[in-house]
Amino acid sequence: MEKELYSKLASKMGISSARVIRQAEEYVRLSQVRCTGLGNLTATSKAVMCLELASTTIKVPMDKEYAIKLSGLNKKMYQSHLKALECLLGLESHVGLRELSVQYGCMEALKVAAQILQRYEQSLPAAQRQDLDLSKPLFTTSALHSACKCLKIKVDKKLATSSGAKKSIFDRLCVQMQKMGQDICKEAAAPLKAAVRTVQKRQKTLMESIEQVEKEDDSPSSPKQQRDDDDGEESTVQDYEAWKKKILENALKTKKTES
Repeated sequence: MEKELYSKLASKMGISSARVIRQAEEYVRLSQVRCTGLGNLTATSKAVMCLELASTTIKVPMDKEYAIKLSGLNKKMYQSHLKALECLLGLESHVGLRELSVQYGCMEALKVAAQILQRYEQSLPAAQRQDLDLSKPLFTTSALHSACKCLKIKVDKKLATSSGAKKSIFDRLCVQMQKMGQDICKEAAAPLKAAVRTVQKRQKTLMESIEQVEKEDDSPSSPKQQRDDDDGEESTVQDYEAWKKKILENALKTKKTES
């Protein structure tokens, strides 16, 4: 019965390869063991998805738009379940951080995302690190999404869905990674703040020097200048005394002449 279902669906999807059908049957068997979270899918929708995954793996063309119609799901739900099934079966193509950042237009977050991944790996126990593949979409998309949040970069919502994981799992991982991203951003900002403070301090010192010079120009004269000023005042007094003496002498002469 199942073979007839696969053959019928494959025919409608434009697939005639017996190899693709056999591979799809194998994927369905594996999904029953590994993909317990997809139990809400109907047998038909799961068969359609497995046929698409098999045709993609073997590189046989098929009608993807018609596959969505056959599945009985809307496009968004179909693609979300297909991505989850692909990840759970271990068939996902590992797209690196750089490719992801280019694809979603957030290259500015690439460096921080890479640091987040590194710090996340270091936070795990050694035994867990050995079996962990951080190149999987769940980790790369979570790291890039978290980096964008920390840097306040607007990110496409499709980035989250491309993780292939349930929203609750993705969100929980993002919370952990976002904390690491905030620490990384603070550490990166510290040297810049220190440099700004140094520049501000130098500017302040320069301004203080200028103000000091201005104060000195407005302050009382130096001792030498004070002496020069005193000498000038003394000379003026002497001139006045000589003038006064001369006037008195002339007045005295005039008086003698009149008498």
